[in-house]
Amino acid sequence: MSEMKEIPSIEEIKQHLESYPSVTKADAELHAERIREILEIKKKHNVVILGHNYMEPLVFECSEEQERGDSYGLSEYAARTDADIIVFNGVRFMAETAKVLNPEKKVLIADRTAGCSLADNFTAENVKELKQKHPGVPVMIYINSYADAKAESDVVCTSANAAKIAKKLPGNKVIFVPDILFAQNLAEELRGVKEIIYPEEGRGAICEVHEKFSIEDINAVRKSFEIPKGHPKRMIYAHWECRPEVLREADFYGSTTQIRKDIAERVSKGMLEKAFVASECELTSNLAAEFPQVQFYTACSVRCSHMAKITIEKLHRLMKAIDSGEDLSEWEVALPEEVIEKARKPIEKMLELGR
Repeated sequence: MSEMKEIPSIEEIKQHLESYPSVTKADAELHAERIREILEIKKKHNVVILGHNYMEPLVFECSEEQERGDSYGLSEYAARTDADIIVFNGVRFMAETAKVLNPEKKVLIADRTAGCSLADNFTAENVKELKQKHPGVPVMIYINSYADAKAESDVVCTSANAAKIAKKLPGNKVIFVPDILFAQNLAEELRGVKEIIYPEEGRGAICEVHEKFSIEDINAVRKSFEIPKGHPKRMIYAHWECRPEVLREADFYGSTTQIRKDIAERVSKGMLEKAFVASECELTSNLAAEFPQVQFYTACSVRCSHMAKITIEKLHRLMKAIDSGEDLSEWEVALPEEVIEKARKPIEKMLELGR
C-alpha cells in the first residue's frame, strides 16, 4: 500500500493481500481483520511500524510504503521519525539500531529472540582482537551486528553503501566485519583502491540464507527458467552476501533496495519479463506483488529462520498490548546508556558518509 491517508477497509486489505503470490485467499480471509486492527492501533497511538524487505507479506502489509526497506533505509527513517513508539518488524540488531538513534523513544520488536547468523557469531571482543592485530586501521562494521560490537567500530555500513563508505575512509586499508563472503566481494569490488582486511575463515560469520546459493543453483536457474546470460529482458539478481562466484555469474548484484530499484527502472522501460532473486524468498514475494508485470521465480526453501519469527500473530499481540496499556517489557529493546552513546557515533558516521 502507498501512504495511508485513511485506514483501508477489510475488503480492500483482502484484495491487496491476494496480490501477493504466496498469500492464499484463505490467508487473506483469515488475517484481513487482524491487519486492520493493527493499522487502527498504529494510527491511534502514533506508532511507526518499520518493515524489512524480508518480512512475510502479512507482516509487510502493516508497514506503509515509506516505512519499508533495507537496513540502511530503515535506519535513516528511524533517525528522523517523530513517532512516539517504534515497532521494528525485522531482527533484533535492526531494532537495536533504531534504539541507538532514538534513545528517548520506546522501541519494540514482536520477538526479541529474532537473531541473525552474522550478528550472533561475531562479538565486541572479536572486533577488539582485530583492532589490536591491525592498529590504526579503520574498522567498518556491517549493520548486521549488535550494538556493543558497533560501539567498538569506527563506522557502520550496509550492503547499499559499504563500497562508498570504504572509499571515503582514511588510508589504503579497511577492516571489514563480520561477513566473510561480503568481505570477499567487497575486496574484489575495491581491488586496487582499498585493501579489505577481514576475519579468517572460522572466526568471522556468514549469512545462513545467502550462503545456500551456489553457482550450480544459478546455472540451473538459467537453464530451467530460460534466463540466458545477457538476455535484455531476463535477469538474475544476487545479494552482496552471496558467494563471490554467484555474484560474478549474476546479471546484477546489490542490496535489496538496489535490486528493487533496478527492477523498477527496467519495468518502467518495459525491459523486464523474467527475474530470479538469489536472496530470502519473502523478498521475491513482496517484489512479485509490487511488479505483477514480471514473472518471478523463487527458491522458497531459502528462508531466514530469524526473520520468520516475526509473525502477524505476534505483531497483533504486541499491538493489542500497546492499545491496552500493558507492560511492554516483553517486547522492549533496551541497551546500556554507554553502549548507546558509543554505538551512535559509528551509525551517525554511516548516515553522513553514506549520502
